[in-house]
Amino acid sequence: MPDTAPGRDTELDEEIAKGRRQRVRRRTVVALVVLAVAVVLGVLTVALDLGWVVWRLSLGLAAIALVVASLRLGRLQRVAAVVTAVALVAAGVLLVRIPPIAQPGWTVGERIRLVAAAGDVAVTLDPSTGRLEGHKRSNGDEVWKSESFGLSNVTTQPLGASLLVYSEYDGQPGRAAVVSIADGKTIWKQEVGEQTPFTATDDVAVFASDTTTTGLDLRTGTKLWSYPGGATGGSGGRSSYEPRRWMPQSHWIAVTSPKSKGVPTAVLDVRTGRPAAAVHAAGNDFVIVGSMFVEFGYDQRENRTAQGIPLAGGKPWSVKFRRATVQETLDVVDGKARALYSDRTVLITPETGAVQEVQIKDDWSIAWFAGRIGGRYAVVEQRDTDHQVTAQGVTDTTTGDIVKLPGHGRPADLEMPAVEADKAFLHTSVVDAVGGDADRYTVVEDGTAEVVATLPDDIPGSADEHFNTTGDLIQVNQRIIPLPTD
Repeated sequence: MPDTAPGRDTELDEEIAKGRRQRVRRRTVVALVVLAVAVVLGVLTVALDLGWVVWRLSLGLAAIALVVASLRLGRLQRVAAVVTAVALVAAGVLLVRIPPIAQPGWTVGERIRLVAAAGDVAVTLDPSTGRLEGHKRSNGDEVWKSESFGLSNVTTQPLGASLLVYSEYDGQPGRAAVVSIADGKTIWKQEVGEQTPFTATDDVAVFASDTTTTGLDLRTGTKLWSYPGGATGGSGGRSSYEPRRWMPQSHWIAVTSPKSKGVPTAVLDVRTGRPAAAVHAAGNDFVIVGSMFVEFGYDQRENRTAQGIPLAGGKPWSVKFRRATVQETLDVVDGKARALYSDRTVLITPETGAVQEVQIKDDWSIAWFAGRIGGRYAVVEQRDTDHQVTAQGVTDTTTGDIVKLPGHGRPADLEMPAVEADKAFLHTSVVDAVGGDADRYTVVEDGTAEVVATLPDDIPGSADEHFNTTGDLIQVNQRIIPLPTD
């Protein structure tokens, strides 16, 4: 006889099945609770910037909860749940991560500096050897290597398809050379004594010292002219400045005389070295814009004044305007003389002396210590009643408009490490939704901004110890990055 009745087996099976269903139900409830906790934790992580560890923990808990909850389902549904869990983790990491994760550009040695670019060739300088090296713009492959131009104090200035190189060593006479960017060949070399590079046109390279200014033929290095006075670029509105800093291309240069104590007394035509006009400047607050020498001064009521002296035809003029703030920059932007103040720009048309005052919009003000000041664009900021910075941005100083900055993440510590006449390069420390840090580099041009590189802190060579730009490339520490081209 059987040990148990048939009905007894059925009841036992039902109890076992019921227990299994209860365990599965409890497991599912626990999984759903864990999923809810993971969602809440994820939301709090984004809202409070709790960091990557907590964010990944919330993603992992959500993925495990999905898999556990799917165990009561069929095989196909379980596979789908696993795939969904993997996709959840991957999407969660990528969506809040500041792109791109891959390294852009190519790497150079620790002291190597990007100095020029033309066509498909980028040029670097190794200060330890004094040699230039040409690279393929796209990947950094070596194209050529130049002779050595000296082991110390080698400086360069790009001049279109060629590169002006200046070197000096231990009290020896300075030497200048012009090198072809295409093949690295030295076109000419010339001793220039105590004179240093000052400016250049398409035909003439100008070198200057305290007492002499000389023009050399840019094609051959032959001396074209010499003038007994030092060239000066003016103060730029600053109390501390270098009068013989490199100046943008110009057909006119201001020069001093031996007895003028550094104040300009004439303006030379770079093509001939002959005086185009005599000036009787009271100081070094001046700019040369178009064919006009514009000197800034003050009247008896302390209004700012500007006087225009024509260099090649036209009529002289004199105007006055209000100096808005103590901080001031005097330069040339968009073909006009510019006086830049904290909350506004004064633009002066060189031909007529017409004055245009442009207010920076929405109570923004210039951030004077956020990198370079010059060119059309400038970093601006807003402050609260305690003078704490609450927001940063970029303005077009010729219109007063605020440029909208693109990119994912919350920007902080905005600065402008490099400027050109109509282009600016921005560096921003960016914090993403979960506290991940990165360095973002943005180009501002034609009133719009475009992110050209975002380098997470864990990418080698991305530390912002050195920044340079030339042509359509930028250098960030040891990374050289080609910019997008049309």
